[in-house]
Amino acid sequence: MKEQELNRRLAAALEHAAPDDLNEILSRCEEQKGTVIPMTNQKHFTGIRRFVPLAAAACLALALFVGVRFYQLNQVASIVSLDVNPSVELSINQNQKVLAAVAANQDGVEILEGMDLKGTPLNVAVNAIVGSLLKHGYVDELANSILITVEDDDAARGEALEQSLAGEVEAILTSASVNGAILSQTVGTNQDLQAKADQYGITLGKATLIQSLVDQNSLLTFEELAGLSVNELNLLASNPQYETANLTSTGTASDGAYIGVEKARLCAYTHAGVDAQDVTWEEVDFDYEDGRMVYELEFCAAGVEYEYDVDALNGNVVKYSQETRNQGQQTQQPQQTQQTQQGQQTQTAPSGSDIGQEAAQAAAFAHAGVTASQAANVVVERDWDDGRLEYSVEFWVGTVEYDYEIDGTTGAVLKQEQQTHQTAATQTIGVEQAQTIALQDAGLTAEQVRELEVSPELDDRTPHYDVEFKSGNMEYEYKVHAETGAILEREQDRD
Repeated sequence: MKEQELNRRLAAALEHAAPDDLNEILSRCEEQKGTVIPMTNQKHFTGIRRFVPLAAAACLALALFVGVRFYQLNQVASIVSLDVNPSVELSINQNQKVLAAVAANQDGVEILEGMDLKGTPLNVAVNAIVGSLLKHGYVDELANSILITVEDDDAARGEALEQSLAGEVEAILTSASVNGAILSQTVGTNQDLQAKADQYGITLGKATLIQSLVDQNSLLTFEELAGLSVNELNLLASNPQYETANLTSTGTASDGAYIGVEKARLCAYTHAGVDAQDVTWEEVDFDYEDGRMVYELEFCAAGVEYEYDVDALNGNVVKYSQETRNQGQQTQQPQQTQQTQQGQQTQTAPSGSDIGQEAAQAAAFAHAGVTASQAANVVVERDWDDGRLEYSVEFWVGTVEYDYEIDGTTGAVLKQEQQTHQTAATQTIGVEQAQTIALQDAGLTAEQVRELEVSPELDDRTPHYDVEFKSGNMEYEYKVHAETGAILEREQDRD
């Protein structure tokens, strides 16, 4: 087949496959009216251009939402601390998910060992920690106290979380058949207390509780209490002398590790020489005395009031005092008065009835069973109490501090107090030296002053002597360090 013939047949085939009916189609259309807009090949994207800014704004809003949400989920909203002796802190976000779990001391490291609490719900983390405390024997019937602290600047949120956690921990201990004692509190940010907590390796919660106790008892120190367990602090906090307004307490702190109230009573009664049946009233509380936990007992028998501090571990009498009341003494004769050079009146005993300082001192030594050569830091002061002449006699023998009140006319012992300290007061400068230091600083002599008093405060946080006196219209007060003789404080005021 020739090439021409081939082309012809191909053209015919194409004609039959796709006929050209354009003219026929146009003949069937109605006549066109109006303006005909010619179509061109130019493209327009107006709708898309309007959509692009909206899409960008939506993406930006989504990015901001995701960013804010991410920040919130990783931002610390509250810090929850659990203290027993081990101390653990949990940082949580607003959804109560754990962001970090940190041990505040070495015991806390043991409690958290093998745990990865990050990202877990708070209640799950608390269950795990309390379970570990029980497993390692830090919480049992001998020491059953746990301190829960919520640190949150949003007080309402913090208190709600505190109540929830206290209930949860109580339920955990109950299920473990432990009669728990739970302390809980909500605190705000406190930089000063946080610095103390960091210094002693404790949590802010424990530091807050300790500071509350120290503020109410000048004989307690933060350093001493920082080493106590929460159960011991709970026993102290239960003493009515301490007010813990911001602390919620449930259950009773266990004293199972100590001799117990009954044995403490027996020790005190035996020492006082009284029978239990003769005691008309009594009060027993826990306290902390000179570096040890003690049972503090007050009772009355046969018209005598007794106060005892009994070592909670071994039953030794650490401190005691007794005072006779309502002795039925006859009313003293009216006191005579004499004028001082400054025109002030002072009371004096009736002529011949004052036993004097030496006799009062001898009466105290005889009652204590010591000699004058054994006594150190002896201070004797003459005073009046409800119209009765009395002498106050204070002294130390070794580690024992004595304090007596002696009737100034009969020499009878009206009140006595005895306290055993951990260390002796043998390295002190003495009353006379403290007096001399204060007078020299004031530029005065003993003959130029009146109402001179020196009081040893050797069991204070900083052992010192309080020296007070008056001269002319001025009143002087000094604190002199008991070991170095340095003047710690000085005040001068018009009398």
